[in-house]
Amino acid sequence: MDLRLRFEGREAALRAEGPASARTVLFLHPFPLDGSCWNDYLQRCAAAGLRGAAIDAPGFGLSAAAGRPSTMDALASLAAAALDALGAKTATLVGCSMGGYAVFAFHRLFPARLEGAALLCTKASADSEEAKKRREEQARAALDKGPEAVTATLLPKLVSPPFLELAKSFARSATAQGVADALRGMALRPDSTADLGRWRVPAAVIAGKDDQVIPSAETDALARGIPGAAHAVIEGAGHLAFLEKPDEVWSAIQGVLARIDPPAARL
Repeated sequence: MDLRLRFEGREAALRAEGPASARTVLFLHPFPLDGSCWNDYLQRCAAAGLRGAAIDAPGFGLSAAAGRPSTMDALASLAAAALDALGAKTATLVGCSMGGYAVFAFHRLFPARLEGAALLCTKASADSEEAKKRREEQARAALDKGPEAVTATLLPKLVSPPFLELAKSFARSATAQGVADALRGMALRPDSTADLGRWRVPAAVIAGKDDQVIPSAETDALARGIPGAAHAVIEGAGHLAFLEKPDEVWSAIQGVLARIDPPAARL
């Protein structure tokens, strides 16, 4: 089911599958894909009696671009607005890469609304000055030459060759403005390392063994930092492990869901 909501005066797109009254799992996509990359997982949620939903970040999919940096706080607020549109007070959040950065912001801004989290191929640390400079160069290239100036060289680093066309299909909706806004927003994100010890919800850190973007030292530190976090390293998967090894990633997500107390137990 495709939904539309208004966020900061713009239209944002939301997909949802499964019973409206069921526990909600909200998926936040990586850069530079859109929310349709989670369609398989929304179907898995529905088959498990859950409500799965995915939001398009500004300038991706069917969501209008913001025309300013898409900060992680803004993406977290968009996620909260998506839950409002779904009539869900709380949810488990699943975020990959940029989506994971937004989950850190969601935990900081809306801790009472977070039931659990699966953090895929992401890290708590902020960008180095060199990384920030590189993102700004990429943002300008996207605005000057189009989104392919960034995505054409980035996507082959995110997945193995057999999955490249699939990743490209989920990145075709990216707009030049959306790409630039997301890059600048990621460059502005704070270091979330100090927040990790305050997490009190079930969590899993999921890493691709062959990830060329997030070093294993980062995901190892993330898993150690969150109290009680599960840690899954997916063999034969890169940065977009959820595309390359969906069964293994879904199993790890199910592990988080199994650890969440039913609503009656939290009263």
